[in-house]
Amino acid sequence: MILKKTENICASCDEICQYINDEVKNGDTVRLSIGRVYIPGKVVTNNDGVIQIKIDSEMIKGLTTIDVEKLKEHLIEVEHECEDGICVLEATDDD
Repeated sequence: MILKKTENICASCDEICQYINDEVKNGDTVRLSIGRVYIPGKVVTNNDGVIQIKIDSEMIKGLTTIDVEKLKEHLIEVEHECEDGICVLEATDDD
């Protein structure tokens, strides 16, 4: 088993939205914590921060589209897994 390098970053919600827009690619895995909702899945498309995710969990299966910018005030954490490693972005207050 190969362990991927993990990087933990504290960032504002605006910075997290920018990161998603710039860095999250089709085929990457994301795990979003938005409010009390945890959304894990593979990215199908990323269109300027509006991401379509294929969810394949025990309770929920299928495609969902999430406009991260519209939900940014509720962001708690984003875990982004790609070939290079895992980046965990923890939301901080924008103030």
